[in-house]
Amino acid sequence: MSGECRNQEMFLIIGDSESNADLYYATRFQVGTTVIYLEAGGRKTLLVNDLEYGRAGVEARVDEIVSTSPYEERLRAAGQPVRITAVLDLCLRDRGISELTVSTSFAFGYAECLRKLGYTLRLREDPFFPQRLIKRPDEIRAIEEAQEQAEAAMAFAADILAKSEVRDGWLYKGSRILTSEGVRTEIQKFLLDRDYQAFNTIVAGGDQGADPHTRGRGPLPAGQTIIIDIFPRSERTMYWGDMTRTFVRGKASAAVNKLYEDVLAAQNLAFSLLRDGVRGQDVHNEVATLFRERGDPNEEVGGKKTGFIHATGHGIGLEIHELPRIARAEGELYAGEVVTVEPGLYYPGTGAVRLEDVVVITQDGCRNLNSFPKQLEL
Repeated sequence: MSGECRNQEMFLIIGDSESNADLYYATRFQVGTTVIYLEAGGRKTLLVNDLEYGRAGVEARVDEIVSTSPYEERLRAAGQPVRITAVLDLCLRDRGISELTVSTSFAFGYAECLRKLGYTLRLREDPFFPQRLIKRPDEIRAIEEAQEQAEAAMAFAADILAKSEVRDGWLYKGSRILTSEGVRTEIQKFLLDRDYQAFNTIVAGGDQGADPHTRGRGPLPAGQTIIIDIFPRSERTMYWGDMTRTFVRGKASAAVNKLYEDVLAAQNLAFSLLRDGVRGQDVHNEVATLFRERGDPNEEVGGKKTGFIHATGHGIGLEIHELPRIARAEGELYAGEVVTVEPGLYYPGTGAVRLEDVVVITQDGCRNLNSFPKQLEL
């Protein structure tokens, strides 16, 4: 990153790859401490402390690994505080760089410090690395592996529900009442044994499921809907899976059966519409139209939104929610993108149903990465 890069756009990331997917995408280096990433003209430089220097040299897929120690020593010798922006400032001045391109998530504090030091910052709208949208074969395989683990965990959870006993309207495992917390813990342990981390797994029974992102708490009811949403992240590849099923332990009501049939029909409609070049908002609007035509209204009841109240789907990869979207927002879908398809209906007092699979967009359709059955009653 010498003279030939000075007139090229310089990309900057400050962060750790545990929480910054762009950084991991660019370097393939798993690091929990803050590092500095610079890229210009396709040449990648990573600034790390001495603790990470040796490992970075082996694992990071970059062109240059730079230790921050010499810059820190210069700052101490000058009686200046050793801050990451001060280290970056010395590095950039040594290389004659004064203009930087950062993402929309770039930390405000870093931006303010760099501006005060005289740097010009340009903002690149999401996606910071557009190539992240189209998944490579190895990325698709990593997501497939995550989906396989999500399905295994779902089968495990469904078996817990199926083997539970119904007493006085609640589910029991032996002498103890079955709870959202208990099932969630079992799912998380199951995935940890397979080197996957489960974050905020949803096990929401009854009216709790009518709030789509409520994790669920307390005893699980018999004869009512139970939404289980599992989204594991691989500790090895860093890629996510995501799937949802809705169950009823016992006999479902006629109203819940209708909701389930409508959501399944909406999901199948979305599958039939997805292909290279289709607009995500068109797919979403067709799903919304199907619900309206089947008599599933969107209403506000008691200050809460009911009906079909979220997007049809979202991109998935190194982030659980990433571009593209299948929603009201404009945007086309392209072959090689990986998205969820997860229509849902939510009516407190009646039931809540969501079904979610992950698909790869192809030239003439989509390929579903899920094979787990869709069965309401257990």
